[in-house]
This record gives sequence, C-alpha cells and structure tokens, in this order.
Amino acid sequence: MKISDAAKLLGISTDTIRYYEKEGVITPKRTSKNNYRDLDNRDIISLLICIYNRKIGYSMKESVEYVEGIPVSKITDILNKKIDELELEVKETKNLINYLTTLKMESEIDFYNIGNYWITVEPKCYLLPYAKISQSEICFTKDNPRYYAKLFEYLPFINQAQVTNVENICDSPQSVTEWFFVIPEIIYNQLPQEFLKDARVMPRQHCLNTVVINENWEYPNTEIFKDLSIYLKKRNIKSCGIATATYPNYYFQENGKKVRYAKVKVPIELKGV
Repeated sequence: MKISDAAKLLGISTDTIRYYEKEGVITPKRTSKNNYRDLDNRDIISLLICIYNRKIGYSMKESVEYVEGIPVSKITDILNKKIDELELEVKETKNLINYLTTLKMESEIDFYNIGNYWITVEPKCYLLPYAKISQSEICFTKDNPRYYAKLFEYLPFINQAQVTNVENICDSPQSVTEWFFVIPEIIYNQLPQEFLKDARVMPRQHCLNTVVINENWEYPNTEIFKDLSIYLKKRNIKSCGIATATYPNYYFQENGKKVRYAKVKVPIELKGV
C-alpha cells in the first residue's frame, strides 16, 4: 500500500507515517520501479496501535515505545474500532448522497412550479441562526468567524433560508430579515453540542409551497411571502408556525434573461389531519 493511501485510510498525515518509520515502528519495503514505500499489513497494524496509544493519552515517543508486546486481543479491539469508524462514515456518506439527490431532483423541477401551489409533508429539521440582513448591512449572529468555519466542516453544503413568523407575512414588508441555516435531522445529529444550543426545531408539518420570481434577491424583505399570504386568505386556510424562503444558488433562463427565484413554504393547519 502506498504511503498516501495508508494516510487516507488511517486519517493521519504522510509526515506522521514517515515519523513512525524513522522511529523504527514500521519498515516498509521499497518498490523496485520507483523506490516508493510499500506498506504491508504488519505496518498498518503497527500504525493503528500507535494511533490508539496517542488517543488514550500517550505522547508520540511513548506511543512508539508501547507498540511492541501489545496482546493480540488488544490489536483485534483496535481493528474493530477502526472498522466501526469506517462503516459509520460510509453510512453518513450514503445519507448525504440520498439527501443531495433529493435536493437535485427538487431543484430541477422548480422551473415548472413557478406560480403553482402545492402541499407537502415536510420532515423534521432544525434552524440554526445565521444573520440579520438589511439593504445596508449584514449582522452575523456570531461575531467569531471561526464559529462558521468550524460549522462548515460538518455541513457538506449550506442551505440558507429567510425566515419569518406567519403572523407577519400579511403585514407590510419588513426591511430587516432573519436568516437561518436549514439543517436536516440526519445532519443535525452529527453536529457538536456547541452548535445545538441555538437551534430552533421545525417539527414535521404540512406546508403550502410555491415558487416565485425574486428580482430583488440582493435586498431581501418579507415581500417574498406576499403571494402565499394572499392565496391563504382567499381560501381561508389557517397558517401556523414559521414560514421559510430558500434561494437555490443558480439562475435559469427566461426570455433570454437570467432570473433568481425563491422557494417559499408556509406551515398550515389541515382539518382532519
């Protein structure tokens, strides 16, 4: 196995592997063709033992000293833990692929839904505060940019939504709007605790949906909810909870012009449901 492949498998740097080689923990063979390192199974197990020793508190030097003489049962435990970690990564990756596939399918049909109204059952999700935005400025919820940098490490993509209470959607447009990250439950469950304390729960609920052209998306206000509020009033449908508007990160062509659109959802109460 090449050193780069071993580093990827074990979740460590190639420099770390070279350090352990220098200390005599591994003695990889060299390929005759280009003199690359070729790590065998014994090398991989020795590296796993060193990684395990580091995780339980030993220094780099100590992790090397305690490689020799480790019982077979402990090696088996270490290998099982690594297998469990990789299986969890595979499961999480499959969940994300399924979510992104659904998101792609939804975005592809948005064009055909402009001006239409339909009801969906939205799964439980979470809203994480992002910023308050007006025409003149953006005021981020967190002053520390490292907060968002670390959050982005856990979110493979960012789905931002403009949010308002349904009690306000019939009022005059508000120039300052609140924005949140919309996080599916499968991703929320993987986030560190530090992000969870500010999250707002969006329960599983019925929502009235529409897709609208949003010419002035650079300067968002609650005008984006106007069409849905009129539709609700005409049909005497009772709304409840939090309305959201999301803005896919691309345009589509209409009469040769690039236009931005918004997907709007308003929770509603359905009789007999």
